[in-house]
Amino acid sequence: MCYGGEVMEVHEALVNASPTLKSLIREKGVDGDNKINLPNISIETMCKINEYVKKHAEAVDPAKNLDAWDEEFIKVDLNTLFNLIEATHYLKIQNLIDLGCKTVANMMRGKTTEQMRQTFNIKNDFTPEEEEKVKEKFAWAFE
Repeated sequence: MCYGGEVMEVHEALVNASPTLKSLIREKGVDGDNKINLPNISIETMCKINEYVKKHAEAVDPAKNLDAWDEEFIKVDLNTLFNLIEATHYLKIQNLIDLGCKTVANMMRGKTTEQMRQTFNIKNDFTPEEEEKVKEKFAWAFE
C-alpha cells in the first residue's frame, strides 16, 4: 500500500476486513506491482488501523473480550480519532467506525453546547440573536 509516497505492507486481516481494499485489489489484478495508492490516508493512520484489525483477527476465540483493549486503543488525540473515523469509513471497516463514533458520542454525553465547542475546538459563529432564534425554534433540543 502507498500513502503519500510512503509504502507499507499491511496485514492480511486488513484486506479481509475492508471491502474497499478487496475491490481495489480485484480491480488492479495480480499482474500489477501489488501497490495500491491511498493518498488521503496517512501512513500513521493506516498503521493504527492495521494494528486494530490484526489484533481482532488474532482473537480467534469469540469468548475473548477485546473491550478493554479497544478502550485503550482508541485513547488518541482528536485529530487522530477523526482521521481514524474518516479512513475506516472509506475502507468500510464497520467495527472500527463504530468504536470511533461511540468514542465521540461518549465525549459529547452530558456536555453543554459550550463544553462541546471547547472539547472539539468549534468556533461559535452565531450572533447572540441568531443563537436565540435557534433556541426558540428547537426548544425541545435544549430541555
